[in-house]
Amino acid sequence: MTTPSIEFTLIQNALDSIERAVELLAWQEVTNEGSRLKQAILLTAHATELLLKERLRRIHPSLVWEDVDKYPRLDARTVGVDKAVHRLKQIGNISLSDADAATVKSLRNTRNAIEHFHWQTSRAEANAIVGQGLSFAIHFAKTELQTDIAYRFRDDDTWDQLLSQNYAFAHAHGERIERAMAAEGKFVQECSFCNAMAQDMTTGACSLCGHWESLEEAVEDPF
Repeated sequence: MTTPSIEFTLIQNALDSIERAVELLAWQEVTNEGSRLKQAILLTAHATELLLKERLRRIHPSLVWEDVDKYPRLDARTVGVDKAVHRLKQIGNISLSDADAATVKSLRNTRNAIEHFHWQTSRAEANAIVGQGLSFAIHFAKTELQTDIAYRFRDDDTWDQLLSQNYAFAHAHGERIERAMAAEGKFVQECSFCNAMAQDMTTGACSLCGHWESLEEAVEDPF
């Protein structure tokens, strides 16, 4: 009998890390908050780097290697987040916003401090880093890799738990969704479930928490 092999593509590897980070933040199975946030930050930073590399791979696989001439040698270095972001902009014409670039850099610096030196921070800052980082990863996967990560957590209460247990993520992702909906010219109102300004006044669905409610009292022209 043939033994099945274990294989992870870049995006599968990234999704595996994001799922674990979300579980840690949503269900808090690790009782020590410092350890839970540390692990969630490491997982989110790992996933973010892999998602950036996957986008590069879709432009051309050699771009994932630091020295493209060494592609596809597995003993050669692949790009870090700084070079990945640079190549996405210069070669792929994909630019991150200043805020997202700062988030990616903060994730990288925090991961390096955790893994290689000394990490000391406040609870609020740790939550902010992982919240903003997770929001970026989910957004980037959806817009650049056509992968809806949030949908993977809709089968049970995990997504609702994440929003209720990690305010930093709920706030960061809610604001991101509000900006995207405004850019699309959609009329929105505050969702009565999660309080984000992300409820589509046409469909009644909230783009953040996923809850739906009737809009019987809504008028066709909100102005």
